[in-house]
Amino acid sequence: MQRIIVTEFGEPDVLTLVTTDAPSPNNGEVLVDVEAAGINYLDVYQRQGHVDIPKPYTPGLEGVGRVRKVGSDVENLKIGSRVAWINNLGSYADQIVLSAAQAISVPASFTIAEALLFQGVTAQYLLAEYRTIRPGDVALVHAAAGGVGQLLVQWLKHLGATVVATASSEPKLATARALGADHVINYSEGFLEAVMDVTHGRGVDLALDAVGASTFTDTVKSLAPRGTAIAYGRASGVAPDVQVMPLLLKGARVAGASLFVYIADPAEMQNRAREVICGIDEGWLHVAATTEFPLDAAAKAHRAIESRTTQGKLALIP
Repeated sequence: MQRIIVTEFGEPDVLTLVTTDAPSPNNGEVLVDVEAAGINYLDVYQRQGHVDIPKPYTPGLEGVGRVRKVGSDVENLKIGSRVAWINNLGSYADQIVLSAAQAISVPASFTIAEALLFQGVTAQYLLAEYRTIRPGDVALVHAAAGGVGQLLVQWLKHLGATVVATASSEPKLATARALGADHVINYSEGFLEAVMDVTHGRGVDLALDAVGASTFTDTVKSLAPRGTAIAYGRASGVAPDVQVMPLLLKGARVAGASLFVYIADPAEMQNRAREVICGIDEGWLHVAATTEFPLDAAAKAHRAIESRTTQGKLALIP
């Protein structure tokens, strides 16, 4: 089999393609031929050494593929079953061994983009765990043209919210507008004044911030009374500390979000994934086509995601 390994932290060139023996599934596991491996910012943080991870390792936490071999005690999956996964390191490879409990059955008709579920499940838990979205709520979505951002915009509109979307360029703003955003703002020019203007000085009920260092202070300032701000990414660096007194005066809340806390239990992960699959099946949740790279171009793919010029999902195709 072929896989990418990282033997030292650093720039994208540390992503090296190697050939190794194929793995075999043990009890309760399946061997999967990888159709596509999703690329996420967390992969970049790990490669740079910001996440404590033993080396050498094969990056990639999500993918989609078909079962090649089935270990003993596996009853719900068969050879040829199409499955996805969202929390299994080692996905930058042409084969991977998964716990059967972690393998999510996905329709054969789904495109690669639809079957890569990491970002869809991220959107699901962000909107399910921190606030009950009601029609008329106003939500701020940063990085609205990114993979998670695009899904958040659609999901919020499906729930009846008014969406204020930010992005860093006009083409990205056009994407957010096409997905249903009610207001779009270029946050590279500042966004707080514009948010308060479109909300007539009230602010937003929910703010979802994947940008971090350069935005989160003003994200918190944009909250309406009893509003909630969620920091779930750090594209520009880790979100800064928050002053408590302004939150007390508004009765507002701030949360730091981690997907892995909400998918640690395989049954819970499967339930969240089913909600995403249902939204795609029902036709109200649309996933943009992936930007695809061959497995041996992993370094090029990481440069692309770090440039913050891409929209939607990036994937490696073994």
